[in-house]
Amino acid sequence: MVKLDNLDNIVISGIGIISALGTDLAEIRNKLKNGVSESFNGEIEFSSPVPSVKMRRLNRYSKLALCSSLSAQIDASVEINPEDCSRYGTIFTSGYGAMVSNVDFGRSVAGGEPDLCSPILFAGTVPNSCVGQVCMQLKLKGPSTSLVGGNVLFYSKHLIQSGKADVIFAGAVEEYSTDLFASLRNNEYAKNVDIREATVVFVIQKEKEAEKAYCSVGNSASGGLSAYPLIKQVNCDKSRAIIECTVKACVSGISVDAVYTSANGSYFDEIEQSVIEKIFPGAEIISNIKICFGETMGSSFSLNAAAAALSFKDTNRKNILVTGVDPIGNYHCTVLESHGD
Repeated sequence: MVKLDNLDNIVISGIGIISALGTDLAEIRNKLKNGVSESFNGEIEFSSPVPSVKMRRLNRYSKLALCSSLSAQIDASVEINPEDCSRYGTIFTSGYGAMVSNVDFGRSVAGGEPDLCSPILFAGTVPNSCVGQVCMQLKLKGPSTSLVGGNVLFYSKHLIQSGKADVIFAGAVEEYSTDLFASLRNNEYAKNVDIREATVVFVIQKEKEAEKAYCSVGNSASGGLSAYPLIKQVNCDKSRAIIECTVKACVSGISVDAVYTSANGSYFDEIEQSVIEKIFPGAEIISNIKICFGETMGSSFSLNAAAAALSFKDTNRKNILVTGVDPIGNYHCTVLESHGD
């Protein structure tokens, strides 16, 4: 388990989302507030803030990341200083990465035609291809990485606190794949789960350098489960112990008003719910985020955090605990704190 204490006041200053609830933040906030769930299955249609000439050679995986990043940049009113672009970094996470490009390339090779495969298609199979495109298009030359799972809020805050960057574009992208989604829906542990795609990107920076802030990023903690509950049964008793230990480490000395849980309609909901109710008997428990957005796997925790960040505008909450499970079986917690605006 890892824990990061709150040293500098680091804030979320911009958000970009592509989801089943849309891309407009005000509309998404209202839908979440009213518990709206959209019937949806497939690729999300979205308009691009990126000029088409810069998009024509990108696969959809990279387009999702790039468009959400530019939307977040616009929302945060962050100007990239070309003379200091090494201070702007990127961290992206995904559960399954560029699955569509990988499947297409694999079928080309299996069909005996690897030499005829487009080099653009092959380049798109690289897991961090989306990060590369974001960095090139936005001209970011700071710390850059792509993760399988993980808490981008934790890593971003650490990079800024340690002086390695001033601004981090922290994102999570999960692209719709017919083959992948069909396989997951046939898994007995995911049969009651509404699986969808989504991308979310945060602009994270120091409060004193931000034009505005949705909230501050507080403590974070993570603990390892034995498996990803969406595809495999975890040990219930051990999972409860891990969740309790992780949550308590994250919220030590903090009064929490609300908890945005990882609930998605699977058997794991009851395991987490029992621990959360035990630790926070008087807190408001929000367990319908995935009813609205769907279960978005590698984007799930970050999308939960975005929903919590957007909620500060309409509530008097001071501290919100956000939880989530990533596709490699890590249980994440982060406290988001009211900015007071």
